[in-house]
Amino acid sequence: MVIIGGHLFTLLALLVISISSIEFVHLVARRGHRAFGGLMLLWSALFVAGHLWPESLFIRPCAALLLLLTMLWSLARFRQGTANAMTGFAMTLAGSFYIGWSGAHFVSLRALDDGLFWLLTVLGSVWVSDSAAYLVGRAIGRTPLIPDISPGKTWEGYIGGIVFGTLGGATLPLLWSLLGAGAEVSPLHGLVIGALSSVVAPLGDFGISMLKRYAGAKNASNLIPGHGGLLDRIDSLIVAGLLSYYYLILIAL
Repeated sequence: MVIIGGHLFTLLALLVISISSIEFVHLVARRGHRAFGGLMLLWSALFVAGHLWPESLFIRPCAALLLLLTMLWSLARFRQGTANAMTGFAMTLAGSFYIGWSGAHFVSLRALDDGLFWLLTVLGSVWVSDSAAYLVGRAIGRTPLIPDISPGKTWEGYIGGIVFGTLGGATLPLLWSLLGAGAEVSPLHGLVIGALSSVVAPLGDFGISMLKRYAGAKNASNLIPGHGGLLDRIDSLIVAGLLSYYYLILIAL
């Protein structure tokens, strides 16, 4: 679906965002907060539509209407005696924007010229960085990075992830050039994407880890045996894709 692109990739992005949003709903419910999953799915669809048709005049009015519907839902719950209805309002918007708005940028990233290769560079950089951070941390990790949120992460692993993720980002365009990528897909831009993904993308991991600790859960769900949920798998990718997209459109291209 990534290779084919077009509407098939858009469907994949929407599906991943939607499942991750439902996992978010179940996580916050463990602490007694009710985010409205149905509204989060509508927000996700609206964000994806905004990237499909960026010139559409209907996106902003639809967003305004959806914001009012979200507030109306919270008001109705409050009138029914739900004391934390405004917390549900905040949770619904926070999850929608963090997962839906950020994740929808992958649609525009894939739609760029040579979008397939840019997307694969982002994915590859994150996977190389995550793998290197894990292996280096296991081998020589001694200094906890953020022990109260993610006790298994170490500074040594984090630095190892930066080094190998950056090198991986710089190397991948050399492979893509053999597969037909344009000259714009250069090792220099790949290096920057790899560095961005390695340095800042772990913020997404820590953010979801913080949410899981708040909810008292080890994983976002049990959707993928041995790995948890989709939200566990895309937490770093969300940040990496977001930053890489704006680097490409504002600086590189």
